Amino acid sequence: MDPLKAGYVAFGTQFYVPDELKKISAKAEKQLVDAGIELVRTAPVFGETEQVQRAIKELKSQDWDFLIANIVNWIDYRGVIRVLREFKDKPLVLYSFGGFTKGDTLVSPAAGAGSTALRFPLERWGFKFKYLFNAPDSPMDVDGIKKFGRAAHVARKLRYTRLGMIGFNDMGLYTTGYNPTSFRDKIGPEIESIDMLQLQKKMDSIDDVAVKAETAKITRDWEYPLGKPKDEVIEKAIRMYMATVEICKAKDFSAISYKCVEGIALEMNTVHSVPSALVASAGYPYCDENDIGNLTAEVMLKWISGGTPMFIEHYEHHPEWIILGVDGYIPNQLIEGKHLIKNISTVLLDGIAYCSKLKTGRMTLACLSEDNEGYRMHIVSGEGREPPQWIEMGVSLPTWPSVKFFPDGSVRSILNHVQSQHFAAIHGNYTDELVDLCYLLDIKVVLDA
Repeated sequence: MDPLKAGYVAFGTQFYVPDELKKISAKAEKQLVDAGIELVRTAPVFGETEQVQRAIKELKSQDWDFLIANIVNWIDYRGVIRVLREFKDKPLVLYSFGGFTKGDTLVSPAAGAGSTALRFPLERWGFKFKYLFNAPDSPMDVDGIKKFGRAAHVARKLRYTRLGMIGFNDMGLYTTGYNPTSFRDKIGPEIESIDMLQLQKKMDSIDDVAVKAETAKITRDWEYPLGKPKDEVIEKAIRMYMATVEICKAKDFSAISYKCVEGIALEMNTVHSVPSALVASAGYPYCDENDIGNLTAEVMLKWISGGTPMFIEHYEHHPEWIILGVDGYIPNQLIEGKHLIKNISTVLLDGIAYCSKLKTGRMTLACLSEDNEGYRMHIVSGEGREPPQWIEMGVSLPTWPSVKFFPDGSVRSILNHVQSQHFAAIHGNYTDELVDLCYLLDIKVVLDA
Protein backbone atom coordinates (compact mmCIF):
# COMPACT_ATOMS: atom_id res chain seq x y z
CA MET A 1 0.00 0.00 0.00
CA ASP A 2 1.31 3.46 -0.90
CA PRO A 3 2.09 5.75 2.06
CA LEU A 4 -0.34 8.56 2.82
CA LYS A 5 0.95 12.11 2.48
CA ALA A 6 -1.11 15.08 3.68
CA GLY A 7 -0.78 18.81 4.01
CA TYR A 8 -1.40 19.92 7.59
CA VAL A 9 -2.30 23.28 9.06
CA ALA A 10 -3.91 24.19 12.39
CA PHE A 11 -6.10 27.26 12.72
CA GLY A 12 -6.94 29.32 15.79
CA THR A 13 -7.02 32.89 17.03
CA GLN A 14 -4.37 34.98 18.74
CA PHE A 15 -6.89 35.90 21.44
CA TYR A 16 -6.96 32.33 22.85
CA VAL A 17 -3.43 31.84 24.31
CA PRO A 18 -1.48 30.93 21.14
CA ASP A 19 1.22 29.01 23.04
CA GLU A 20 -1.39 26.61 24.41
CA LEU A 21 -2.93 26.19 20.97
CA LYS A 22 0.48 25.35 19.51
CA LYS A 23 0.76 22.55 22.08
CA ILE A 24 -2.68 21.25 21.06
CA SER A 25 -1.64 21.28 17.40
CA ALA A 26 1.63 19.47 18.20
CA LYS A 27 -0.36 16.81 20.05
CA ALA A 28 -2.53 16.33 16.97
CA GLU A 29 0.47 16.16 14.64
CA LYS A 30 2.04 13.41 16.76
CA GLN A 31 -1.12 11.29 16.56
CA LEU A 32 -1.24 11.65 12.78
CA VAL A 33 2.44 10.84 12.29
CA ASP A 34 2.24 7.88 14.68
CA ALA A 35 -0.63 6.56 12.52
CA GLY A 36 1.65 6.52 9.48
CA ILE A 37 0.57 9.75 7.75
CA GLU A 38 3.46 11.79 6.35
CA LEU A 39 2.75 15.47 6.97
CA VAL A 40 3.81 18.49 4.93
CA ARG A 41 3.18 20.90 7.78
CA THR A 42 3.21 24.56 8.57
CA ALA A 43 3.00 26.31 11.91
CA PRO A 44 -0.47 27.20 13.23
CA VAL A 45 -2.21 30.17 11.63
CA PHE A 46 -3.70 32.68 14.06
CA GLY A 47 -3.91 35.82 11.87
CA GLU A 48 -4.62 37.21 8.40
CA THR A 49 -1.45 38.44 6.69
CA GLU A 50 2.12 37.23 7.21
CA GLN A 51 1.02 33.93 8.78
CA VAL A 52 -1.30 33.22 5.85
CA GLN A 53 1.41 33.88 3.26
CA ARG A 54 3.88 31.75 5.20
CA ALA A 55 1.40 28.84 5.47
CA ILE A 56 0.55 28.89 1.76
CA LYS A 57 4.22 28.95 0.78
CA GLU A 58 5.17 26.09 3.10
CA LEU A 59 2.20 23.92 2.11
CA LYS A 60 3.08 24.40 -1.56
CA SER A 61 6.70 23.38 -0.95
CA GLN A 62 5.90 19.68 -1.45
CA ASP A 63 3.30 17.49 -3.11
CA TRP A 64 0.53 15.75 -1.12
CA ASP A 65 -2.88 14.13 -1.69
CA PHE A 66 -5.18 15.86 0.79
CA LEU A 67 -5.20 18.70 3.29
CA ILE A 68 -5.97 18.45 7.01
CA ALA A 69 -7.33 21.73 8.34
CA ASN A 70 -7.28 21.23 12.10
CA ILE A 71 -9.54 23.75 13.82
CA VAL A 72 -8.17 23.91 17.35
CA ASN A 73 -10.35 26.78 18.60
CA TRP A 74 -12.30 29.85 17.49
CA ILE A 75 -10.66 31.17 14.32
CA ASP A 76 -9.98 34.20 12.18
CA TYR A 77 -12.21 33.30 9.24
CA ARG A 78 -10.69 35.63 6.66
CA GLY A 79 -7.24 34.15 7.25
CA VAL A 80 -8.50 30.57 7.19
CA ILE A 81 -10.32 31.02 3.90
CA ARG A 82 -7.36 32.71 2.26
CA VAL A 83 -5.32 29.58 2.99
CA LEU A 84 -7.98 27.04 2.08
CA ARG A 85 -8.96 28.68 -1.20
CA GLU A 86 -5.38 28.26 -2.42
CA PHE A 87 -5.98 24.49 -2.27
CA LYS A 88 -9.60 24.28 -3.41
CA ASP A 89 -8.68 21.59 -5.94
CA LYS A 90 -7.45 19.30 -3.13
CA PRO A 91 -9.64 17.03 -0.96
CA LEU A 92 -9.95 18.50 2.51
CA VAL A 93 -10.46 17.15 6.02
CA LEU A 94 -12.20 19.81 8.11
CA TYR A 95 -11.26 18.69 11.60
CA SER A 96 -12.69 19.86 14.93
CA PHE A 97 -10.25 19.10 17.76
CA GLY A 98 -11.93 18.26 21.07
CA GLY A 99 -11.31 20.03 24.36
CA PHE A 100 -9.73 18.72 27.54
CA THR A 101 -10.44 18.39 31.24
CA LYS A 102 -8.37 20.29 33.78
CA GLY A 103 -9.16 19.20 37.31
CA ASP A 104 -12.92 18.77 37.38
CA THR A 105 -13.61 21.29 34.60
CA LEU A 106 -13.97 20.75 30.86
CA VAL A 107 -11.93 23.37 29.04
CA SER A 108 -13.21 24.13 25.52
CA PRO A 109 -11.07 26.18 23.12
CA ALA A 110 -14.28 26.35 21.02
CA ALA A 111 -13.13 24.32 18.04
CA GLY A 112 -16.77 23.28 17.65
CA ALA A 113 -17.72 26.89 17.02
CA GLY A 114 -14.82 27.50 14.66
CA SER A 115 -15.44 24.39 12.55
CA THR A 116 -19.24 24.59 12.33
CA ALA A 117 -18.99 28.15 11.05
CA LEU A 118 -16.82 26.83 8.19
CA ARG A 119 -18.74 23.75 7.10
CA PHE A 120 -21.61 25.27 5.13
CA PRO A 121 -19.56 27.95 3.33
CA LEU A 122 -17.13 25.24 2.20
CA GLU A 123 -20.06 23.23 0.85
CA ARG A 124 -21.45 26.27 -0.98
CA TRP A 125 -18.05 26.98 -2.53
CA GLY A 126 -17.75 23.45 -3.88
CA PHE A 127 -14.91 22.14 -1.70
CA LYS A 128 -14.61 18.35 -1.59
CA PHE A 129 -14.28 17.78 2.14
CA LYS A 130 -15.11 15.56 5.10
CA TYR A 131 -15.98 17.01 8.50
CA LEU A 132 -14.54 14.96 11.38
CA PHE A 133 -14.09 15.50 15.12
CA ASN A 134 -13.06 13.86 18.38
CA ALA A 135 -14.74 14.01 21.77
CA PRO A 136 -13.08 15.88 24.65
CA ASP A 137 -10.13 13.99 26.18
CA SER A 138 -10.30 11.44 23.34
CA PRO A 139 -7.84 10.53 20.57
CA MET A 140 -8.32 12.04 17.14
CA ASP A 141 -10.45 10.20 14.59
CA VAL A 142 -7.30 9.05 12.84
CA ASP A 143 -9.11 6.11 11.26
CA GLY A 144 -11.62 8.44 9.61
CA ILE A 145 -8.83 10.71 8.39
CA LYS A 146 -6.89 7.77 6.94
CA LYS A 147 -9.94 6.39 5.15
CA PHE A 148 -10.65 9.73 3.52
CA GLY A 149 -6.96 10.21 2.77
CA ARG A 150 -6.76 6.79 1.13
CA ALA A 151 -9.75 7.70 -1.06
CA ALA A 152 -8.09 11.00 -1.98
CA HIS A 153 -4.88 9.20 -2.90
CA VAL A 154 -6.73 6.69 -5.10
CA ALA A 155 -8.81 9.40 -6.81
CA ARG A 156 -5.62 11.19 -7.76
CA LYS A 157 -3.80 8.04 -8.81
CA LEU A 158 -6.64 7.05 -11.16
CA ARG A 159 -5.91 10.17 -13.22
CA TYR A 160 -2.56 8.71 -14.23
CA THR A 161 -3.36 5.03 -14.66
CA ARG A 162 -3.78 3.03 -17.86
CA LEU A 163 -5.99 -0.04 -18.28
CA GLY A 164 -5.82 -2.56 -21.09
CA MET A 165 -8.16 -5.05 -22.69
CA ILE A 166 -7.71 -7.76 -25.29
CA GLY A 167 -10.53 -7.24 -27.81
CA PHE A 168 -13.71 -5.31 -27.17
CA ASN A 169 -17.35 -5.83 -26.10
CA ASP A 170 -17.33 -9.59 -25.53
CA MET A 171 -20.68 -11.22 -26.41
CA GLY A 172 -22.22 -7.81 -27.11
CA LEU A 173 -22.84 -7.28 -23.38
CA TYR A 174 -24.58 -4.06 -22.39
CA THR A 175 -23.25 -4.14 -18.80
CA THR A 176 -19.58 -3.80 -19.77
CA GLY A 177 -19.51 -0.86 -22.19
CA TYR A 178 -18.02 2.55 -21.50
CA ASN A 179 -17.68 5.97 -23.11
CA PRO A 180 -13.93 6.64 -23.41
CA THR A 181 -14.34 10.42 -23.35
CA SER A 182 -16.52 10.69 -20.24
CA PHE A 183 -14.68 7.84 -18.50
CA ARG A 184 -11.32 9.55 -18.94
CA ASP A 185 -12.78 12.87 -17.79
CA LYS A 186 -14.87 11.77 -14.81
CA ILE A 187 -13.12 8.64 -13.47
CA GLY A 188 -9.58 9.10 -14.78
CA PRO A 189 -8.10 5.98 -16.41
CA GLU A 190 -6.93 5.85 -19.99
CA ILE A 191 -8.08 2.70 -21.82
CA GLU A 192 -6.29 0.91 -24.64
CA SER A 193 -7.62 -2.08 -26.57
CA ILE A 194 -5.14 -4.70 -27.77
CA ASP A 195 -5.98 -7.06 -30.66
CA MET A 196 -5.81 -10.82 -30.20
CA LEU A 197 -3.30 -10.82 -33.04
CA GLN A 198 -0.99 -8.71 -30.87
CA LEU A 199 -1.44 -11.17 -28.02
CA GLN A 200 -0.73 -14.12 -30.33
CA LYS A 201 2.40 -12.47 -31.76
CA LYS A 202 3.65 -11.76 -28.25
CA MET A 203 2.98 -15.40 -27.29
CA ASP A 204 4.89 -16.63 -30.34
CA SER A 205 7.86 -14.43 -29.51
CA ILE A 206 8.48 -15.93 -26.07
CA ASP A 207 11.37 -18.38 -25.94
CA ASP A 208 10.35 -22.01 -25.45
CA VAL A 209 13.01 -22.53 -22.81
CA ALA A 210 11.64 -19.60 -20.80
CA VAL A 211 8.11 -21.00 -21.04
CA LYS A 212 9.24 -24.43 -19.80
CA ALA A 213 11.15 -22.88 -16.90
CA GLU A 214 8.17 -20.72 -15.89
CA THR A 215 5.84 -23.70 -16.24
CA ALA A 216 7.98 -25.80 -13.90
CA LYS A 217 8.06 -22.98 -11.36
CA ILE A 218 4.32 -22.26 -11.42
CA THR A 219 3.06 -25.84 -11.53
CA ARG A 220 5.19 -27.30 -8.76
CA ASP A 221 2.31 -26.85 -6.26
CA TRP A 222 -0.49 -27.83 -8.64
CA GLU A 223 -2.64 -30.89 -8.10
CA TYR A 224 -4.95 -32.45 -10.70
CA PRO A 225 -8.08 -34.07 -9.20
CA LEU A 226 -9.29 -35.24 -12.64
CA GLY A 227 -5.89 -36.26 -13.97
CA LYS A 228 -3.01 -34.23 -15.35
CA PRO A 229 -3.77 -32.26 -18.54
CA LYS A 230 -1.53 -32.51 -21.59
CA ASP A 231 1.79 -30.71 -21.25
CA GLU A 232 1.08 -28.59 -24.33
CA VAL A 233 -2.23 -27.39 -22.84
CA ILE A 234 -0.51 -26.31 -19.62
CA GLU A 235 2.35 -24.63 -21.47
CA LYS A 236 -0.07 -22.71 -23.72
CA ALA A 237 -1.79 -21.27 -20.65
CA ILE A 238 1.55 -20.27 -19.11
CA ARG A 239 2.70 -18.76 -22.41
CA MET A 240 -0.47 -16.64 -22.61
CA TYR A 241 0.06 -15.44 -19.05
CA MET A 242 3.68 -14.51 -19.76
CA ALA A 243 2.70 -12.67 -22.95
CA THR A 244 -0.04 -10.74 -21.15
CA VAL A 245 2.30 -9.61 -18.39
CA GLU A 246 4.83 -8.48 -20.99
CA ILE A 247 2.10 -6.43 -22.70
CA CYS A 248 1.07 -4.90 -19.37
CA LYS A 249 4.65 -3.91 -18.62
CA ALA A 250 5.31 -2.51 -22.09
CA LYS A 251 2.03 -0.53 -22.13
CA ASP A 252 2.22 0.50 -18.44
CA PHE A 253 -1.18 -1.07 -17.75
CA SER A 254 -2.35 -1.30 -14.14
CA ALA A 255 -4.94 -3.99 -15.01
CA ILE A 256 -6.29 -5.91 -18.00
CA SER A 257 -9.36 -7.74 -19.34
CA TYR A 258 -9.78 -10.44 -22.01
CA LYS A 259 -12.46 -10.89 -24.62
CA CYS A 260 -12.66 -14.35 -23.15
CA VAL A 261 -15.72 -16.01 -24.72
CA GLU A 262 -15.86 -14.77 -28.32
CA GLY A 263 -12.13 -14.12 -28.37
CA ILE A 264 -9.79 -16.33 -26.35
CA ALA A 265 -12.08 -19.37 -26.36
CA LEU A 266 -13.70 -19.10 -29.79
CA GLU A 267 -10.76 -17.85 -31.82
CA MET A 268 -7.69 -19.08 -29.92
CA ASN A 269 -9.02 -22.51 -28.87
CA THR A 270 -8.07 -22.21 -25.22
CA VAL A 271 -9.48 -21.27 -21.80
CA HIS A 272 -8.67 -17.87 -20.34
CA SER A 273 -9.05 -18.90 -16.69
CA VAL A 274 -5.51 -19.86 -15.73
CA PRO A 275 -3.70 -17.15 -17.71
CA SER A 276 -5.98 -14.47 -16.26
CA ALA A 277 -5.58 -15.84 -12.72
CA LEU A 278 -1.80 -15.81 -13.02
CA VAL A 279 -1.88 -12.26 -14.42
CA ALA A 280 -3.93 -11.20 -11.37
CA SER A 281 -1.53 -13.06 -9.07
CA ALA A 282 1.33 -11.08 -10.62
CA GLY A 283 -0.29 -7.83 -9.49
CA TYR A 284 -2.44 -6.88 -12.50
CA PRO A 285 -6.14 -7.05 -11.58
CA TYR A 286 -8.25 -8.85 -14.17
CA CYS A 287 -11.94 -8.95 -15.13
CA ASP A 288 -13.67 -11.09 -17.77
CA GLU A 289 -15.51 -9.93 -20.87
CA ASN A 290 -13.98 -6.46 -21.44
CA ASP A 291 -15.71 -5.18 -18.30
CA ILE A 292 -13.92 -1.86 -17.86
CA GLY A 293 -16.19 -0.58 -15.07
CA ASN A 294 -15.54 -3.51 -12.79
CA LEU A 295 -11.88 -3.71 -13.81
CA THR A 296 -11.60 -0.11 -12.57
CA ALA A 297 -13.46 -1.03 -9.38
CA GLU A 298 -10.89 -3.78 -8.80
CA VAL A 299 -8.06 -1.27 -9.20
CA MET A 300 -9.82 1.02 -6.70
CA LEU A 301 -10.13 -1.84 -4.21
CA LYS A 302 -6.49 -2.83 -4.68
CA TRP A 303 -5.20 0.67 -4.00
CA ILE A 304 -7.60 1.32 -1.13
CA SER A 305 -6.82 -1.93 0.68
CA GLY A 306 -3.30 -2.86 -0.36
CA GLY A 307 -4.71 -6.36 -0.95
CA THR A 308 -5.51 -8.57 -3.91
CA PRO A 309 -8.91 -8.00 -5.56
CA MET A 310 -10.79 -10.29 -7.92
CA PHE A 311 -13.94 -10.24 -9.96
CA ILE A 312 -16.79 -12.54 -9.04
CA GLU A 313 -20.09 -13.47 -10.69
CA HIS A 314 -23.69 -14.22 -9.69
CA TYR A 315 -24.78 -17.86 -10.00
CA GLU A 316 -27.69 -18.55 -7.64
CA HIS A 317 -29.95 -16.38 -5.46
CA HIS A 318 -31.68 -17.39 -2.25
CA PRO A 319 -33.65 -15.04 0.04
CA GLU A 320 -30.74 -15.13 2.51
CA TRP A 321 -27.66 -15.72 0.37
CA ILE A 322 -26.06 -15.61 -3.08
CA ILE A 323 -23.73 -18.12 -4.70
CA LEU A 324 -20.89 -15.98 -6.02
CA GLY A 325 -18.23 -17.72 -8.07
CA VAL A 326 -16.03 -17.45 -11.11
CA ASP A 327 -15.32 -19.85 -13.96
CA GLY A 328 -11.93 -21.24 -13.06
CA TYR A 329 -10.17 -17.95 -12.22
CA ILE A 330 -8.71 -17.13 -8.82
CA PRO A 331 -5.60 -15.15 -7.85
CA ASN A 332 -3.11 -17.28 -5.91
CA GLN A 333 -3.33 -14.94 -2.90
CA LEU A 334 -7.03 -15.84 -2.44
CA ILE A 335 -6.73 -19.62 -2.63
CA GLU A 336 -7.62 -21.52 0.54
CA GLY A 337 -5.64 -24.75 0.63
CA LYS A 338 -4.48 -26.62 -2.44
CA HIS A 339 -3.91 -25.25 -5.93
CA LEU A 340 -6.27 -27.51 -7.87
CA ILE A 341 -6.38 -27.57 -11.67
CA LYS A 342 -8.78 -29.45 -13.94
CA ASN A 343 -9.27 -29.97 -17.67
CA ILE A 344 -11.91 -27.95 -19.49
CA SER A 345 -12.46 -29.59 -22.87
CA THR A 346 -15.36 -29.02 -25.26
CA VAL A 347 -15.99 -29.11 -29.01
CA LEU A 348 -14.66 -25.54 -29.26
CA LEU A 349 -11.66 -25.53 -26.97
CA ASP A 350 -9.11 -27.36 -24.88
CA GLY A 351 -7.76 -25.78 -21.73
CA ILE A 352 -7.43 -25.77 -17.95
CA ALA A 353 -9.08 -23.96 -15.05
CA TYR A 354 -8.73 -23.60 -11.30
CA CYS A 355 -11.07 -25.56 -9.02
CA SER A 356 -9.43 -24.37 -5.79
CA LYS A 357 -11.33 -23.12 -2.77
CA LEU A 358 -11.83 -19.37 -2.41
CA LYS A 359 -11.00 -17.84 0.97
CA THR A 360 -14.00 -17.04 3.13
CA GLY A 361 -14.61 -14.13 5.51
CA ARG A 362 -15.70 -10.49 5.36
CA MET A 363 -15.98 -9.15 1.83
CA THR A 364 -16.65 -5.84 0.13
CA LEU A 365 -18.20 -5.94 -3.33
CA ALA A 366 -18.37 -3.05 -5.80
CA CYS A 367 -19.80 -2.58 -9.27
CA LEU A 368 -19.01 0.59 -11.25
CA SER A 369 -21.32 1.46 -14.15
CA GLU A 370 -22.27 4.36 -16.35
CA ASP A 371 -25.90 5.49 -16.03
CA ASN A 372 -27.99 8.10 -17.80
CA GLU A 373 -26.61 10.90 -15.63
CA GLY A 374 -22.97 9.93 -15.07
CA TYR A 375 -21.60 7.04 -13.02
CA ARG A 376 -22.84 4.98 -10.13
CA MET A 377 -21.29 2.39 -7.84
CA HIS A 378 -23.25 -0.41 -6.20
CA ILE A 379 -21.47 -1.26 -2.92
CA VAL A 380 -22.28 -4.42 -0.95
CA SER A 381 -20.77 -5.82 2.25
CA GLY A 382 -21.22 -9.22 3.84
CA GLU A 383 -19.77 -12.57 4.79
CA GLY A 384 -18.41 -15.13 2.35
CA ARG A 385 -18.89 -18.64 3.73
CA GLU A 386 -18.17 -22.18 2.59
CA PRO A 387 -20.29 -22.90 -0.50
CA PRO A 388 -22.41 -26.03 -0.97
CA GLN A 389 -21.32 -28.65 -3.46
CA TRP A 390 -22.52 -27.30 -6.77
CA ILE A 391 -21.53 -27.19 -10.43
CA GLU A 392 -22.20 -25.00 -13.40
CA MET A 393 -24.22 -26.99 -15.92
CA GLY A 394 -21.94 -28.86 -18.31
CA VAL A 395 -18.91 -28.72 -16.00
CA SER A 396 -17.62 -31.53 -13.78
CA LEU A 397 -16.80 -31.38 -10.09
CA PRO A 398 -14.73 -30.04 -8.32
CA THR A 399 -16.59 -26.76 -8.67
CA TRP A 400 -15.39 -23.26 -9.38
CA PRO A 401 -13.83 -21.00 -6.74
CA SER A 402 -16.91 -19.62 -4.96
CA VAL A 403 -18.57 -18.56 -1.73
CA LYS A 404 -22.02 -18.66 -0.22
CA PHE A 405 -22.36 -14.92 0.37
CA PHE A 406 -24.55 -13.64 3.21
CA PRO A 407 -25.02 -9.88 2.70
CA ASP A 408 -25.30 -7.40 5.54
CA GLY A 409 -28.36 -6.04 3.78
CA SER A 410 -31.02 -8.09 2.02
CA VAL A 411 -30.67 -10.16 -1.13
CA ARG A 412 -33.85 -8.54 -2.40
CA SER A 413 -32.32 -5.06 -2.07
CA ILE A 414 -29.16 -6.16 -3.86
CA LEU A 415 -31.19 -7.53 -6.77
CA ASN A 416 -33.22 -4.33 -6.91
CA HIS A 417 -29.94 -2.43 -7.40
CA VAL A 418 -27.80 -4.93 -9.34
CA GLN A 419 -25.99 -3.38 -12.30
CA SER A 420 -24.08 -6.30 -13.80
CA GLN A 421 -23.40 -10.01 -13.70
CA HIS A 422 -20.03 -9.07 -12.17
CA PHE A 423 -18.82 -7.62 -8.90
CA ALA A 424 -15.30 -6.49 -8.05
CA ALA A 425 -14.44 -8.07 -4.71
CA ILE A 426 -11.92 -7.68 -1.89
CA HIS A 427 -11.64 -9.45 1.45
CA GLY A 428 -12.20 -7.06 4.36
CA ASN A 429 -14.49 -4.10 4.94
CA TYR A 430 -13.70 -1.06 2.79
CA THR A 431 -17.18 0.41 2.42
CA ASP A 432 -16.27 3.75 4.01
CA GLU A 433 -13.29 4.27 1.73
CA LEU A 434 -15.36 3.47 -1.36
CA VAL A 435 -18.08 5.91 -0.32
CA ASP A 436 -15.46 8.64 0.19
CA LEU A 437 -13.88 7.85 -3.17
CA CYS A 438 -17.23 8.02 -4.95
CA TYR A 439 -17.91 11.39 -3.32
CA LEU A 440 -14.58 12.75 -4.56
CA LEU A 441 -15.24 11.49 -8.11
CA ASP A 442 -18.93 12.50 -8.21
CA ILE A 443 -20.00 8.86 -8.52
CA LYS A 444 -23.51 8.15 -7.25
CA VAL A 445 -23.47 5.55 -4.44
CA VAL A 446 -26.02 2.74 -4.15
CA LEU A 447 -25.31 1.15 -0.78
CA ASP A 448 -26.36 -2.32 0.41
CA ALA A 449 -24.29 -2.62 3.58
